[in-house]
Amino acid sequence: MIKVLLSSILLFLMASVPLFALSDLTSQPNIVALSETEKAWLREHPTIKVGMDSAYAPYEWMNQNGTYVGMAVDYLHLLERKLGVHFEIIKGKSWSQIIEMGKKGEIDMITSIVQTPERLKYFTFSDPYRETQTMIVDKGEGAFIGSLEHLTHKRVAVEKGYFTQEALAKKYSTIQLVLANNILEALTFVMEGKADAYVGDLSAINYAIKNNGLETLRFSGHTEFSSQHRFAFPKSHTEFASIITKAMASISKEESDAIFNRWLGMRIERGIRAETLIKYSAGVVCLFLLFGYWYYRLHCEIKYRKAVELRECRRNSVLEMIAKMLPLPVILESIVKEVEEQNPHMICSILLLDEEKKYFCDIIGPSLPDFYNEAIKGVLIGESVGSCGTAAYRKERVIVENIATHPYWEAYKEVALRAGVQSCWSEPIFASDETVLGTFAIYHAKPQTPSLADNMLIEQSANLARIAIEKSRVATQLKASEELYRHLTEEVSDVIWKTNRDLIITYISPSDEHLRGYEASEVIGHHVFEMFTQEGISIILDNMKRRAEAEKNGIRTNFATYEVQHQCKDGKLIWGEIISKPERNEKGEITGYHGITREVSERKAMQDRVQQLAFYDPLTKLPNRLLLKERLNHVMYEMKRTKKYSALFFIDLDNFKSLNDTQGHSVGDILLCQVADRLMRCVREVDTVARFGGDEFVVILDALHEDKESSTKQAQTIAEKMRLSVSALYLLSIPGEENEHVVEHRCTASIGVLVFNSEEGSQDDLLKRADTAMYNAKEAGRDQICFYDRET
Repeated sequence: MIKVLLSSILLFLMASVPLFALSDLTSQPNIVALSETEKAWLREHPTIKVGMDSAYAPYEWMNQNGTYVGMAVDYLHLLERKLGVHFEIIKGKSWSQIIEMGKKGEIDMITSIVQTPERLKYFTFSDPYRETQTMIVDKGEGAFIGSLEHLTHKRVAVEKGYFTQEALAKKYSTIQLVLANNILEALTFVMEGKADAYVGDLSAINYAIKNNGLETLRFSGHTEFSSQHRFAFPKSHTEFASIITKAMASISKEESDAIFNRWLGMRIERGIRAETLIKYSAGVVCLFLLFGYWYYRLHCEIKYRKAVELRECRRNSVLEMIAKMLPLPVILESIVKEVEEQNPHMICSILLLDEEKKYFCDIIGPSLPDFYNEAIKGVLIGESVGSCGTAAYRKERVIVENIATHPYWEAYKEVALRAGVQSCWSEPIFASDETVLGTFAIYHAKPQTPSLADNMLIEQSANLARIAIEKSRVATQLKASEELYRHLTEEVSDVIWKTNRDLIITYISPSDEHLRGYEASEVIGHHVFEMFTQEGISIILDNMKRRAEAEKNGIRTNFATYEVQHQCKDGKLIWGEIISKPERNEKGEITGYHGITREVSERKAMQDRVQQLAFYDPLTKLPNRLLLKERLNHVMYEMKRTKKYSALFFIDLDNFKSLNDTQGHSVGDILLCQVADRLMRCVREVDTVARFGGDEFVVILDALHEDKESSTKQAQTIAEKMRLSVSALYLLSIPGEENEHVVEHRCTASIGVLVFNSEEGSQDDLLKRADTAMYNAKEAGRDQICFYDRET
């Protein structure tokens, strides 16, 4: 009768909790303070793909109707209303497949996932929105297991792909893991003797036992691990991770508690087994003994559950303070006081290590005397340095039951006893990378040995402190990063800029005012082409055209670098080197560009000077031999494509030496410059006139005609034009001491001509043949034009 009454009350509570929870959820306002960038991200992604475990009740699972339900689903519905988006839950995938899809960025978010070092390589995690203890379950026969150390060489069932698999494999390699597809299968392994125990989430175990008739199983111990349920995002989804973090922070305690009470606020009532009633029904005394035992077990379990709920409530209060980004000392002091209020016989403290992890720099111990806290501050950690110094040094829990007699406290027992404490239990506070951040300690006024619940309390409190410390340090690092970014963008000489896909400037750093004279307000919102000359715009358009062709062919482009002239506000032109990179959405489509611009005017001028010295004759400014060969090589390459003939002229001045001998080399140099100018006037822009050395010049006529005879006639015409131009009278102005005087001089040229195509030999062969033709012209009486004849 009592069992029936209890079951009826439980069913009424289970039915009423969802109604109140839903009422609370729908009454809350939808306010999330997002940046413009985050709002834009949500507009571009109205549907969010979510990965979820199909068999992880009561957090998330698929019911008989093929619909996902559970605590995580309720959080998603609440976030949908707050953000105005739609979450699409991916169906038909196992948990391992969901994890792999998340690693590849094929989904936007994974729910109810526990952070591990391995997963941190691929995901960004939100703050935990729920944490429960990881428990040990056995078949209910024999002695209690107690802790994972007692499962050495035993078979332990865990879900495949869950964080418990990674945690146990790493820390308890001697445990034999039996992998199951879900919790029901894992618990069945224990029932059937295929596994000695199961390790998993407390709430999930409760739910599975209650809803699958597994009441013969029992909780047989706890572990040092806890299930911190978080949302996970692929590394590329930083903006979305920030959005969800803000949205989760906006969820009130009432909203969170409503979801918790709907799914996790249930009790598993243990009934009296029918086999036991039959077996002992013959004796009234045995019946009362059984009822008394059952009542005692129920009373202990209720007490244990209440303690768990109380710790959960305290934890939520601290997490809310963390979400509101209150100062770290305030949060840590709250953690200490919460433990002390729930356990009046305890005195607690949190000691933080310095950045080098060598000594205690900050002490949070509001209930300890000031002289004691001052004595601890600055103490170097090490072996036998009290409980906390030893725990931080060893990276393991240290229990000192009696400070007065324990060797660890030899140097500090006097100050401890004066402070009124006689026992100290210390737990290291570990960071996510397993480094020690500090310690959480519990003191007693009398010698004291910790119970199982005490060990669980100190471990959970240290973990809560870890969350607060790491959250605070991330906020500090973010602030420093923002400050660094401000310095980088505002104080460097390079211009940092950003545009949308239409090349409209959306950001430009203040250094542009120093470079071109424009303030940011005069540039933002304008097209980038307004910065450049027409030639610069053509360069950028050509680059964009090549990028578009590459993208069309499936080739993803990255950085592009080019030099273009920029227009300054005062009308001056400067050379700028642009390094640009496209920004892409999750589909790989270009959504904009960002990059830097730096002035290279001086470098550009230096390059031009170097090129001038390397490729041009310093006297006549004509191409030298090196550039001549490069041009000739280009002509030979183009001839293979065009199938046209070209001509090579070798020109030598006939009476240049006499001028040098009579008037001096300076006058000869003036003559050479005038000859170079006359030759340039006789040819096209595409042709090349080069100084070969001394008074020798070489001319290349490019792409004359497909027919050799027609090409020869064209070459003959140009050669005659050159001969007549060179032989015209020269008036050479000679500077003197008082005034300059003019020297008249006549000069002729012998010209050798070679008409050739792409099959007539190497560069050297062509130059030798043209030179031979020139010597033939000399022998013919000078001031002549002679074509190279292979037969002659």
